[in-house]
Amino acid sequence: MAYVNITVESARIDSQNIVCKCVLLGASCGASIADYVARKSVESRTLLAPVKVLTQVLMYPFFIGNTPTHSEIKVSSSYFFDKSTSIPAWKLFLPEDEFNLDHPAANPLIPNRGGPPLKRMPPTLTVVAAHDWMRDQAIAYARELKKVNVDAPVLDYKDCVHEFATLDKLLRTPEAQACAEDIAIWVKKYISLRGHEFSY
Repeated sequence: MAYVNITVESARIDSQNIVCKCVLLGASCGASIADYVARKSVESRTLLAPVKVLTQVLMYPFFIGNTPTHSEIKVSSSYFFDKSTSIPAWKLFLPEDEFNLDHPAANPLIPNRGGPPLKRMPPTLTVVAAHDWMRDQAIAYARELKKVNVDAPVLDYKDCVHEFATLDKLLRTPEAQACAEDIAIWVKKYISLRGHEFSY
């Protein structure tokens, strides 16, 4: 399931210029898309003008690579969403003539990934689940952002699976409710820092 949400607030700077302050949120492969959009917004400040990305929330991002991580080996086939079902999705998404799981769209940590350096990325909240085989890749990305002083906390939910806070049947669980509240706190932090308040 791909889910991307963009929350935008407009603020008039003067009589002609408007800045749209934006929060990107993506779930699963939507999180990969959100990160790619954030990367492009940083790479070219004029590409998305007048939109400015304040922060992003990556919920169990659909990151992968050619080298399997510990979580891929341990839980890659442990429940309804496994690694074998995701590979065909990547084959549809990535360039057919150069299929490679270390493509920048699939693995944000490859050397020479292109785009802006990690230190220019917006503050990034990452949500991971204990029983998600892609969790290690997401945690590694957050760790690299932290190394270059990007505010990049990881919320790790125990006894949870991929899509635990967005799958219809799981939305009323305590973990999903806690996740929604945690994300709201994070978004409010970045909106409030800039003198803007959203109502929840």
